[in-house]
Amino acid sequence: MKIYLIVFILPFLLQCTSNIEKPGYKFSKHDSIAFHEIHYPEMLGITMQLIKKDSFLLINDFYGDSLIKIFNLNTQLIEKKLISKGEGPNELLSPLDIHIADDNLYILSRPIFLLNHIPFTAISKNESIHLEKDYQMPPKSDCFLPLTKTQFVFSGIWQKRYAFLTKESQNIDLFGEYPDFWEEEKDIPIEAKAMFHQSLFTKNPSQSLFASCSGYILEIYKYNSQDPVLPTLLLKKQLGKYSYSYTTNGLISAKLKKGSDPCVTEIASSKNYIYLVIQSNENKKNRDIMIIDWNGKPIKILHSNKRITCLAVEEKDKKGYCIIEDPEDKLVYFDL
Repeated sequence: MKIYLIVFILPFLLQCTSNIEKPGYKFSKHDSIAFHEIHYPEMLGITMQLIKKDSFLLINDFYGDSLIKIFNLNTQLIEKKLISKGEGPNELLSPLDIHIADDNLYILSRPIFLLNHIPFTAISKNESIHLEKDYQMPPKSDCFLPLTKTQFVFSGIWQKRYAFLTKESQNIDLFGEYPDFWEEEKDIPIEAKAMFHQSLFTKNPSQSLFASCSGYILEIYKYNSQDPVLPTLLLKKQLGKYSYSYTTNGLISAKLKKGSDPCVTEIASSKNYIYLVIQSNENKKNRDIMIIDWNGKPIKILHSNKRITCLAVEEKDKKGYCIIEDPEDKLVYFDL
């Protein structure tokens, strides 16, 4: 009887083991990126983000006297400079986090947790610029994503993974669970988890979907643009093996341990695909770009021999725009 029991259980265990999803993606399609330099009339500072809107690239600069530059790709000229650094009218403290939604440029001043916006028509039609203040977030916020004019998602140090702001009611609701793919992570304080799994956001331009990605975790959510209900998780994917050390006494910090897999550093999207900039397996100083669809299925990986620090994509023109180190920072484009 014992022999039969062992024979029955062993195949069951083998089957369960084989069904455990391994972290990361395997790609059958591989391409190399050919970068083409775009003439930019000034020296680039420390670029935090690139945002593509029509024929414009919005450049979020950490150190500049003007923190946002509007660059016209057709004329290769800087059309406007927005937001001086400071605490006066139409001034903000850097670093900023910027996104476009419903023809508004939304701007989060991360050091002071202040959400603002500028109508994009004022930028494109050469009208006077007035920074409109939207909401003073609690001092826990980090990056954000405008889903609509009234719905916003924030990452930060919350008791849950995200905060959902409804501007009309000024309600903040928490949702989402912090990852615990690393076996020791279940016992780690939330503050340290939040610090390690800091999220970057991107939104599908034609569907009510958004993606959140930290260094090792990708999540895809569906939201309701008409009704301010909490977003629904559709996919949670571990992108690599990781472990980290941390401190929570005084200054909260989290440090990646040696032996961890390459991590994701940037995210962008189009209506069909999500683009993830990830450290190269061969040389972690360089970056590759993983392309997956909005169902989380791998499409192909683009290999580069450069360090990519920002990314924007335009599926209609089949072009990607980014900053590379070569060795100075350069604004470039490549074919998708």
